[in-house]
Amino acid sequence: MEAIIEALGFDPWTFLLQAINIAIILAALFFLLWKPIVKTLANREEKIEGSLKEAAAAREKAEEVLASYQQQLDHAHQEAQAILEQATRLAETTRQEMIARAKQEADRILEQARLEIEKEKRAAMANIRSQAADLILMATTKILARNLSAGDQEHLIKEALSEVERLQ
Repeated sequence: MEAIIEALGFDPWTFLLQAINIAIILAALFFLLWKPIVKTLANREEKIEGSLKEAAAAREKAEEVLASYQQQLDHAHQEAQAILEQATRLAETTRQEMIARAKQEADRILEQARLEIEKEKRAAMANIRSQAADLILMATTKILARNLSAGDQEHLIKEALSEVERLQ
């Protein structure tokens, strides 16, 4: 094996120095590059975890706000429904009041019409009686102008009275 080592030109002192150089370079790389890279990666990992926690917290808060808005929306919907029901009841009450007023007005107009008809009927009856009295007076005058017998006069008076009664 020595022959192989000599053929390769292996020098143990050179190998030892090169191993020390490599160890120094590795130690320098470890302290100068590896530790800062690991530290940077750890910081980044912590930052990412923090961001994920913040995102989860923000998501929970957003869900709470959404639930709150949904609750407010449901409450507003219930209030709107209550307002619509109240408006419907008010409209129905108003409609019934208007119908009642219209019926009262119609009854009042009918009563006025009845009173007016009664008044006109009385006036017509008074007019008829007046005319009947005039007719009786004329008939009496005619009867007196003629010299009728007592039976004829009585017959004419009864006829005039029955005519007046018929007109009433």
